[in-house]
Amino acid sequence: MNIRVRGFSLVELMIAMVLGLLVLGGAIGVFIANQTTSRANAALSDMQSIARLSFQLMSHDIRNAGFSGCNNSMRISNVIAIAGVRPAWADWTTGSGIQGFAAPVGVINGLQAANGTQALRLMFGSGANNSISNYNGSVISLNTNPVLAAGEVAIACDESLASIFQINEAGAMSVTHGAAGLNCDANLGFMAEDDWACGLSPARGFSNNAMLMRFESIAWFVAPSRDDAGVMSLYRASLVGDSQVNEEVLYGVADLQFAYLNGDTGLFQQAAAVTAAGQWGRITAVNVSVTLDDAILQGQNVPDNVRTITFLVSLRNRLG
Repeated sequence: MNIRVRGFSLVELMIAMVLGLLVLGGAIGVFIANQTTSRANAALSDMQSIARLSFQLMSHDIRNAGFSGCNNSMRISNVIAIAGVRPAWADWTTGSGIQGFAAPVGVINGLQAANGTQALRLMFGSGANNSISNYNGSVISLNTNPVLAAGEVAIACDESLASIFQINEAGAMSVTHGAAGLNCDANLGFMAEDDWACGLSPARGFSNNAMLMRFESIAWFVAPSRDDAGVMSLYRASLVGDSQVNEEVLYGVADLQFAYLNGDTGLFQQAAAVTAAGQWGRITAVNVSVTLDDAILQGQNVPDNVRTITFLVSLRNRLG
């Protein structure tokens, strides 16, 4: 008995192969698309995590702005100057510890701020501190060994006044200062800002409950990334020793905007309006808006409410 076995014809085989390739190609396409989406989502998630850390750091700086150490007094003595001119990072009186800059910002600590973006400078006393036991006009005696080193900028404060100066020497339970380095005057007494000039500060003393702590000066702004000048990054310029150092905090930031809450009127103002009114000392909160750059979102169609992150921070020493 003969059994005839009939296989596929060449045409049938070719059709089956084409259909198989189409199915396989579709599966590969879905796999690649899913991989691309997964990578983009992972990149976006990583960047959002880094962004959250960046915003926590910025929030910390804003909350502390204007804190002079012992009280909220606006009386600040400041003898920091370079060639007789007070540097921008030490100009506490202009902004009372906080000052915003409208676009165009210009150059901050050697970097050109991105067009259309705004910037913010913050100053405050922070960190570990020493209590002052005695002061003879040049040597500040402490109850413990100093937390600051020679060359660092410090705030010494009591209930009536805070003084900003550079430490010349740090020894056992004492620090010294004088008209050297960044100090244009050996005296730490208060003068009205309109009358400020190197060498004219009056002498003063500190009471037994006075404190010594680090002076912080920080600027937040957007400028070209060190890795790719075509992409902007969020920078934090902070005071290290006697000069500011730029730190690239967040890569891929397209915009940075601020609005300032006036504690007297309860209204938000732009930096230009606050500057014109001379009311930085009345600012009680800052609204921050950061927009991420499309270039780092790996082609994803990300909604504007995801690309732009907004948060509000209060200045804790001006509440109540």
